[in-house]
Amino acid sequence: MPGNSPRISAEKATPTTFVPKGATLEYPNIQVLLIEDNLAEARLFKEILRDAWATEFGLVHFQRLGEAIIGLNYTRFDIALLDLTLPDSDGLESLDALIHHAPSLPIVVLTNTNDDELALEAVRHGAQDYLVKRQVTIDVLVRSIRYAIERKASAEALRDINETLELRVEERTAAVEAINESLSQEIEARENIQNRLELAQQAGKLGTFEWDVQTDSVTWSIELETLYGVAPGSFGNTNANWLATIHPEDRLKIRAELNRWRTIAFGDGSPNNSLDASNIPDREPLQLQQGLDLEFRIADLDRNIHWIAVKSSIFLDRDGHPTRTIGIHMDITEKKQLEAQFFRAQRLESLGTLASGIAHDLNNVLTPILSVAQLLPLRLTDLDDRTQNLLTILESSARRGADLIKQILSFAQGIEGKHVSIQPAHLLLDIQKIVEQTLPKSIEIERDIAADLATVSGDMTQLHQVLMNLCINARDAMPQGGTLKIQATNRSIDDTFVRTHLTAKVGNYVEITVTDTGTGIAPQLLDRIFDPFFTTKEVGAGTGLGLSAVIGIIKSHGGFLDVQSQVGEGTQFQIYLPASDAPDRPHQHEPELPSGQQQLILVVDDELAISELIKTTLETYNYRVLTANNGAEAIATYNQHREIASVLIDMMMPVMDGLTTVTALHQLNPNLPVVAMSGLSSAESVARAKRLGCQYFLAKPYTNVDLLQIISDSTRSIVD
Repeated sequence: MPGNSPRISAEKATPTTFVPKGATLEYPNIQVLLIEDNLAEARLFKEILRDAWATEFGLVHFQRLGEAIIGLNYTRFDIALLDLTLPDSDGLESLDALIHHAPSLPIVVLTNTNDDELALEAVRHGAQDYLVKRQVTIDVLVRSIRYAIERKASAEALRDINETLELRVEERTAAVEAINESLSQEIEARENIQNRLELAQQAGKLGTFEWDVQTDSVTWSIELETLYGVAPGSFGNTNANWLATIHPEDRLKIRAELNRWRTIAFGDGSPNNSLDASNIPDREPLQLQQGLDLEFRIADLDRNIHWIAVKSSIFLDRDGHPTRTIGIHMDITEKKQLEAQFFRAQRLESLGTLASGIAHDLNNVLTPILSVAQLLPLRLTDLDDRTQNLLTILESSARRGADLIKQILSFAQGIEGKHVSIQPAHLLLDIQKIVEQTLPKSIEIERDIAADLATVSGDMTQLHQVLMNLCINARDAMPQGGTLKIQATNRSIDDTFVRTHLTAKVGNYVEITVTDTGTGIAPQLLDRIFDPFFTTKEVGAGTGLGLSAVIGIIKSHGGFLDVQSQVGEGTQFQIYLPASDAPDRPHQHEPELPSGQQQLILVVDDELAISELIKTTLETYNYRVLTANNGAEAIATYNQHREIASVLIDMMMPVMDGLTTVTALHQLNPNLPVVAMSGLSSAESVARAKRLGCQYFLAKPYTNVDLLQIISDSTRSIVD
């Protein structure tokens, strides 16, 4: 279409009398953007411009605003003549759009309407001039173009100057504000420095002192004397009253340190001696401004022990002689307690590491005990009831020992125990059997358990540990004998009870009470018995971890504990465990033990007792068994007996460990079933064994049921 492409004119105009004076010199090359949809009027403006300028000028004509805006991206223009009535835009919206895309381009608005109000609005929107088309002459158009360019240039220059001035004003203002802010902060800091020092002394539990070393007089601050729990002025002007407050075990040491420091500082003669080390024969040199650095204990009015640290600096005169020392006394009790807790945490971490390290050996010890306890009834069928009961206790204790080892390892690894539905009556009956066998005959045991006792959700091993710990403590509290009473009943806790027991919550509980008639606990110690490492027993008789573990286990079960004690009368512990709606787990009868079909099993373990017991057990249940004491012997044995149906191998052996042996065996027979056996049954060790081809894992110590079932599964896999 004719109107869709720009019309460009670049001609040499012939000089005429109509050329404005100076126009040729001021505007030698003017690029004009004409946006006009009427072709006749566009030709008219072109003729006027050609007659007006004697030099070259460029004219680009667009009939639509959108096309003109696109053209701005490719051509530089000195001025734009804009018709306000266009096919794709109308009115002042056209002006706004053009200014938006070319904010620095001077614009003269063209219109057919002689509307003063519209003209004023156009100028307000950013137009440089407003022309009515039918009134346009050469002089009017040239003057409008020239003035538009000059006004736009002046406006741009003025804006640049204003921006520069505003930037400088902002910079100066910011600098002044920064100076004022700095001055205000400095004034505020100076005004508050004394208050901050006082607050720091109060919050930091410290006080200041000044010691005039030439007159041996001391000035103590009020905060310092408050730190020692004495009235202001109690210390006077000497060290004597202060030294009297120091713990007797530390007082002599501090007094000696003060005398040593005074001697080093002033020499053996006059206090006016210089700090020069040459004046102090056979003395260590005192560094310039080195003062006191002490730590000691004090006891407050309630006989509570606090730790105090003293730090000071020496001030010298012009000749280098000491004149005074100024320093602080600071309560570092919390620091000492944190240090003690840190050392205790390290001890616990070491205990956890030690437990992990010896768990394998402990389980190796328990494995033959558990195996023998299960094998003897099979070999000796004529045992009397008492002997049979002893074997049952032996087996139960071995299993409980294994559970305790798992619990210690879980604690060291941060793993919580598994909670199941438990009938406390069964647990208490088991506890009674054990204590009757182990406690001295001088202690009488009484039991009172409700017949309708509710179940609880918990870890059987942990709750067993809690009750055994309380029973052992009761035994220790009754060295001359007495009565141990174990009671259990259902208890409903209401708001009244909760108000007097801060850790209690409303609900149904099982209340287990352990009461002794022993020596009792002093009132001042009752609140500390659950603190870690706190014990009233003699050195070596207790670790102080028992009751700390008890309270931790009870809390982890959602319960709480109450203790009542009277010196000379005895102690009563009441354990409250949330009652559970879950039914008690039915008693599981021992499953029928699977027997073999004369399959050949290779048992590999460096512990001869374990391998022999496994051999005896498997042979009892119709298996043939070969044993090896190390990995190399196992490989050699398998080479000689390729009919071996399954291999049971310990993972931790010297020389060649289990994993290396398994890899070698699978090179001989990739389909050989292997049962990994270890005293460390962490998830990581089990996963590692399975990655290397051990299809089964047997944790030590194990029962005959566990052993026979896993061997049966491994040999069945060959048939399948």
